[in-house]
This record gives sequence, C-alpha cells and structure tokens, in this order.
Amino acid sequence: MQRQPSLRCTVSSILSIGLASPMGLGAEPTVQCWASGASGLRPNERWNTEGFPCASAGLVPDFSPRKHLPDRKAVKLMSRESQLAVFAAVEAAGGVDLPARLGIEPTQVGAFAAAGYEVSSLGDSEAMLAACADPEDPTRIVLQRLFGAARDVYNPLSPLKILPNMPLFHAGLSLGLQGPHLCLGSSPPAGLAALGEASESLARGECSLALVLGSDAQVEEFRAQLLVEAGVSPALAPSEGAAALILGTEAGSPNSETPRSGPRIVSWDAAQETCIGYGNCGDGGKTRRALYSRVLDHVGPVDLCFADLWGQPDHDGPERFALGNQSAIEGPLQSNRARLGWLGAAQGLTDVAIAWSLITSGKVQRALVTSVGLAGDIAAVVLEGQS
Repeated sequence: MQRQPSLRCTVSSILSIGLASPMGLGAEPTVQCWASGASGLRPNERWNTEGFPCASAGLVPDFSPRKHLPDRKAVKLMSRESQLAVFAAVEAAGGVDLPARLGIEPTQVGAFAAAGYEVSSLGDSEAMLAACADPEDPTRIVLQRLFGAARDVYNPLSPLKILPNMPLFHAGLSLGLQGPHLCLGSSPPAGLAALGEASESLARGECSLALVLGSDAQVEEFRAQLLVEAGVSPALAPSEGAAALILGTEAGSPNSETPRSGPRIVSWDAAQETCIGYGNCGDGGKTRRALYSRVLDHVGPVDLCFADLWGQPDHDGPERFALGNQSAIEGPLQSNRARLGWLGAAQGLTDVAIAWSLITSGKVQRALVTSVGLAGDIAAVVLEGQS
C-alpha cells in the first residue's frame, strides 16, 4: 500500500450508497439503527460458542440470498461475501444493469473493491476432509484418499468461491459494468484505498462512474479462530457485511430520479507502518500520524472523525496519539467497532457510508475516516459536503 502523498480529489462525488450490516439490511435501516445508538451485535447463532472467547457476532439480519439477490441461479456460485456484496451493490445502483438504465457505455463504469481474508467457507471442505480421514485414526488425513472417496464428495463449485475478486465479479456482472476493474488487499484499509483509486481513475477520465465495494464474512468458525489468534477477539466480535458506493464526476444519483450533489472526496492516502506481532504498531503511531497530517492538509475543520478504536489500550494508543494533535479535528473521536464488530474488508467503507449519510442530511460538513489493518496497513479519507 505504499503511495506518494495524496491527491486533492475534488472531481468525484459519492452519489449513493448500499449497505448490508449487522445493524440492518440496507442503508436506511443501518443508518437509523446507528443514529439510535443501538448495537448490531447479538448472540452468535452460527455455532456453539461455549469455550469461545466471544459469544456475540455481527450477523446481517433477515438476509435471504434467493429472496434479495437478482439472479437466484447464481446464488449457488457465490460465497457469503459475494452474496452480501451483490445486495449492497444493487442497492447503491438502484437496480441491475446500471449503464443501460443511465444511458452510459458499460466501458465507462468502473469497479473497485477490497477483498475478504478468506472467501470460502470451511463447510465447503468439511465433507472432503471427512472422506480423507484415516479409518483407523480419524485425527489423521490420508492424502491418497483425495483421489478416491474425497473426489466423490468434492464440490466442483468451491473453486469459484475462493478467488478474492469474486465478490467484485458478481457485483459487476449484476450491474453490467465493463470499465476498469481493480481488486485490492484483504483488510479494512483496502476499502478506503479502493475508494481513493476509484476517485483518481475518475479524475484521469478512465471512467465516468465507478462502483466501490467492500465485503467480508468473518462469522465462520475457521476465520473467527484466526481473529482469536490475531488478538482481535474478544475485544471485537466476528461480523459480516458489505458496503457499496457509487462515485461520479457529475451531480446526480443513480438510484433516484432527483439529481443532487453528493459528498465529495477531498483527500485520501494509504501507507504501511512497522508492525510487531499482530496489529501492534512498532513506531508508536508516528507513521499514521504523518499520514493523517497529509490527508488533513489544505482542508477545513473536520467535525466528525470515525477512528479505528477497538477498546484495547495497546491498539488504541497509537491511533489516539496519531489523531490527538491534529488541529483540524474538532470534537471527540468516534468509533463504530464496538457496535459493528470486526467487519474485515467491509469495515472502512461502512464507516464512510455512515459518514456520507450524516453529511447528506446536513448534520456534518466534513468527516475523517481512518482504518488500520492487522499487518500494519493504514488508510484515511476526508469527505465534505457540497454547498
């Protein structure tokens, strides 16, 4: 994620958003739940959490792929991340076949995304692993059985679910997008980086509209265990969700007949900081402090800051240090982590979408969103309303 100092991206505006989050299915329910102060975390119903450090999870409520997705036949080809991504993308776009509805050439609509850590469910491999077990010792795997009993139970659709760009592929296919495509890394800051790359692609004239997407599904036993090993749980509950944003160079909303000016991207940047172990900042926050200073240069006072705070002193210390002396930030630091859990690649863009709704409603004029990954990757973006 190493980059040159950020550009001042005043060309592109965020025209519309789509969300599937633990707080609600859709952008409006999510924002209403957030505004009420409620949490999206609830008892984990996916598996027995006895002995697990966190009994709660961020589950998207009332989501039925065959009910809420435009192509029921494609559902069996999608991982959970892809299903949530398509829902959010279609909501942001106001329906399928976006270029055709707006009279835009498909090659003029780009797509940029952050991928999940692991885009396949452990359940897809369980039957195959069971068939490979040694009959005399079930704790051992016999590789020779891969070409016998295991082959008969192997799901041939599984490879289609493990490619990190599949959520972007399915969303782009549903919307009919043929412009520039870019799938970035598997971390919360990757969503903010995808947003910045999309804005710069618009500024260069490579496309006239762009979809920006982040999706992840951490509520799965194997991935949740990785969060435990990374030190994320029990501070943050494993969660699932997706956030989609439509960017454009002209005022107007693709999911509404009423033209309007959306909040615009003023600046953004991404970088890599020294990381000791999992997510422990080795330089005490100096790298992110410099990055946040670059992003806040030449902008007015920021009256909302969604910071990446977990409620853990060793993680929050560098973030508070990096943001504490930024003169452009007015008001206290806020964080959605305790109420949304660990959303992975959907985290940063979900914060952006909520900030977008606050700016659009006139409650906030300018907002800063920061995001930090477990491997030391960091990113930040500043949004502002248009008068």
